Amino acid sequence: MPIPKTWVEELVVEWLHIDGFLVESNLPVGTTEVGGRNEADVVGAKMDNNTLVIRHVEVGQFSGGVKGVESVLSKKFSQSIQNTIKDYFKRRLSFRSDNIKYEKFYVLTYWTGPTIEAEALKRYDVTPLPLPDFIQKHVIPSIQRWKKNPPHGSRLRGEIIGLPETYWLLQLIDYMYNRKMLNI
Repeated sequence: MPIPKTWVEELVVEWLHIDGFLVESNLPVGTTEVGGRNEADVVGAKMDNNTLVIRHVEVGQFSGGVKGVESVLSKKFSQSIQNTIKDYFKRRLSFRSDNIKYEKFYVLTYWTGPTIEAEALKRYDVTPLPLPDFIQKHVIPSIQRWKKNPPHGSRLRGEIIGLPETYWLLQLIDYMYNRKMLNI
């Protein structure tokens, strides 16, 4: 797995990991007309009963008005890219069915009000997540779920369980949340 390009992408990687996803960052999804490479920021996949759940998360800004949002979404979440990602994870996980749930998120590090409500988001079925909302509504609940039911099955000592050392951004958020340092 390549190293995420930004700390927000790293946060998304850690979040998907504790939610049980196989995660790839900077996943190659095509080439440009001038020979460059298109990549999906962060994509995770996991099996849920007989369904392959894919979470495709892009990170960035929405500040160019509706036309700018439309341009970003058409490049990042095109049907061609979605098909490439589906095929990639079907091969990785030896999944033979077409029963796939494809979730699309855009974690916003900067945005303007009108662009979050843009019609383009509805057309592409993308959920916009301003960074504070992402942390509050997705990251913190995932941390709490993980701590209640850690994958190793039991608490070894005492009642307090900590996240693995490798989840350094999740650890920071958990620390700040537990000490009421976050304005939530």
